[in-house]
Order: sequence, then structure tokens, then C-alpha cells
Amino acid sequence: MRKFFTTSGILLFFLIFVAACQSSGPVFSKRGETYKSARQIAQEKKAARKSGKIAGRTKQAPSSGSKDRTSRTRIPKRNVDQNIATVIQTARSYTGTPYRWGGTSRLGMDCSGLLCTSFESIDVKLPRTSEEQSRFGKTVRVKELREGDLVFFGASKNSREVTHVGMITEVISSQEIRFIHASTSLGVIENNFFSDHYQKIFIKAVRPPL
Repeated sequence: MRKFFTTSGILLFFLIFVAACQSSGPVFSKRGETYKSARQIAQEKKAARKSGKIAGRTKQAPSSGSKDRTSRTRIPKRNVDQNIATVIQTARSYTGTPYRWGGTSRLGMDCSGLLCTSFESIDVKLPRTSEEQSRFGKTVRVKELREGDLVFFGASKNSREVTHVGMITEVISSQEIRFIHASTSLGVIENNFFSDHYQKIFIKAVRPPL
């Protein structure tokens, strides 16, 4: 009989223990929180990370490091007469040709020869020397200079004797006007008409009749 009660007590204790274990689930959350399984917690963390990345992208401000390319503007080129454009293009094709007194070819070119050859491209015959060319056309003021005008220079400051000639190729601004000529030291080249050197020896400007 004692053995029966002992066995029954053990069985009763085991049943109570099992019932208690079934009524209380495993604890993965803090006290007071709703129970969440490990899988639920992992899924919520993954969703939180994903939503955080999306929020970060939407809050990101657009980059302002790019430079304003419109800050540097250049005066638009004026329309150039087609004949003058042809003359300028011809003259520029000789860029780099060495200087040669009396020359009119790619082997060598002098200042007046460059202009004679260039204007021949539109069947306009200029006088051969720079002094004669300075009298071929209408005299124009510096502020009226435009592409195709001829500019004349002396050998030194205050000289009134024409010894050199060039042609305006581009009017860029009130401080920069380009002209092409055959320099004795550098050959056919373009320079700024307003550079100190050429301003000191400048004599006059002429617009050839076309």
C-alpha cells in the first residue's frame, strides 16, 4: 500500500510539473512586453533596418557641389560676312608659316603678302605693300573695328611711317580684339590688338572695299 501511495505521489507531482511548464511559455522579451519568438524578433529587426535605409534616402539633400557653368559667360560672336569669313579662314590656314620678306607661300610669308594672298580667296586684289594697303579703303576708329579690317603699325613708338600690317579676325570684347599677321620673329600668328606693344606702335585702321 505504501508503495502504491509513493508511486501515485510521484506521478501526481510529474503531472503538476508538466502542466506548469505548458502554462508558462519561454521568455524572450522583457517583463511587461508581449511574447515574441526569435523568428518574429529577427523579422522585425530586418524590417526596421530596411525602413531606416529608405528613410535615409528620402531625407538625403541633393548635392550642391556642382559648379555653376553659366557663371562664365562670353560675349556672343557677331555674324560675320561670308566673304570676310573666307578671308579669315584662308589667313588662319597659314598659321605657323615662317616669316620671309617678299614671301607669299607656305614656305614663307611677309605681312602684306599674307593679306594679299588671303583676299585673293574672294577675288579681291590688295596693293602689295603695307604702306599702299593703308590707303586702300576707309579709315575706321578703334571702337568701330570689326572682322576683316586692316590695322597698321610703325617700327617704333610715335612713328607715323607704316611698316607692318595685320587683319582683325575676332572682336571678343572691349579689351580683346584678335588680329592675324606675319611676325618677323614668330611667323604667322594671332595676337591681341590691345596688348601694350601693339598699342604703342599702332597708327591707323582701314576697312577695304569689297
